[in-house]
Amino acid sequence: MSLSRFKKRCRGAKRFRRAAAGYALLVALSCCAHPDAAAQQAPGFDDLAAQAAAARDRQNIPAAIDLYAKAVQARPDWTEGWWYLTLLQYSTNQYPGAIDAANHMLQIVPHAVPAMALRGLSEFEIADYKSSLRDLEMAVQHGAASDPHNEQIVRLHLALDLTRADRFQDALEQYRALAEKQINTPEILIGIGLAGMRSTSFPSEIRPEDRDLYVGAGAAGFAFLAGESNQADTLFEQMFTKYPSAPNLHLFYGLLLYSHDPELAVDQFQQEVAVVPANEAARALLAFCLVISGKFKEALPEAQKAYAAAPDMLLAQLALGRSLGETGDIEHGTELLKKVLAQDSDNLEAHMGLAALYARAGKREDAYRERMVCLKLAK
Repeated sequence: MSLSRFKKRCRGAKRFRRAAAGYALLVALSCCAHPDAAAQQAPGFDDLAAQAAAARDRQNIPAAIDLYAKAVQARPDWTEGWWYLTLLQYSTNQYPGAIDAANHMLQIVPHAVPAMALRGLSEFEIADYKSSLRDLEMAVQHGAASDPHNEQIVRLHLALDLTRADRFQDALEQYRALAEKQINTPEILIGIGLAGMRSTSFPSEIRPEDRDLYVGAGAAGFAFLAGESNQADTLFEQMFTKYPSAPNLHLFYGLLLYSHDPELAVDQFQQEVAVVPANEAARALLAFCLVISGKFKEALPEAQKAYAAAPDMLLAQLALGRSLGETGDIEHGTELLKKVLAQDSDNLEAHMGLAALYARAGKREDAYRERMVCLKLAK
């Protein structure tokens, strides 16, 4: 999806510029707080700055960009000038220039969140998705999405970056923030569908014949994320009837249900592995949910299959370690749980599992140590 096309349908882009203009005033005020820097201005700076502002007010964007560029050459530490160069070039699809200007501004003001957000959006447009993810994630962490005028465009593109990076659950959390505020567009729906069904594609890359599948899954997911569970259940059931063999559709619903009640998710994971037996993620999740429910004997064969198919998957190691240990093979179970901790030392479930297995084996000191770790991690 092209951001330039998206902005035509998204009021957030125009509002972003208005809100950002207010930020520029704060930058300007902060610059005025440094009289020494003002006294060292190069000749002609005042005229260039005034002409740039006048051109911007007249909406003569090319002239404004040219004048701001000359002004920052005269005074390289002028943050207001770098900000407007970022904003104006972004708004006219001059993304490399916007990135360069944002780089200069962030060197002067490292935590200038609006510049960080615009740099991330611009990086998205030139397909530098790794850098875009870094900047947009940092910008959201520092409040870029707290302004309702900017939230839609920032969260949507962060969610797309996260989906591209295989971080599907993190992407869905960004969509959840939009769904809870009933921010609903076709791009958001298909984005939810892609993240939920674990596709790293962008909406523009979806084949026309697959679009209805992802939009329908996204609509069902949107309802769930918005807190409308009954509607979500109806929509998912309709999707299961319409697309009975679609991979990851049952997995999507199961993951949404898991956050509320792992036992409710079991049926969806069972249906997913019935549709796609090779779906090791669904099988590992099924085994793990059965472990959490205390159904260790039922979990064991599913965990064994998941581990056999994907021995490096942490969840498969965890599910098999827990189910083996709780069904009598304490030594092998302990070995697998330690393997999990070698890769993820703060894995609470692994520490809980070890505490239980050490207690079963009569290793009281080891069990106590693991329980103390669990208490620290649970805080």
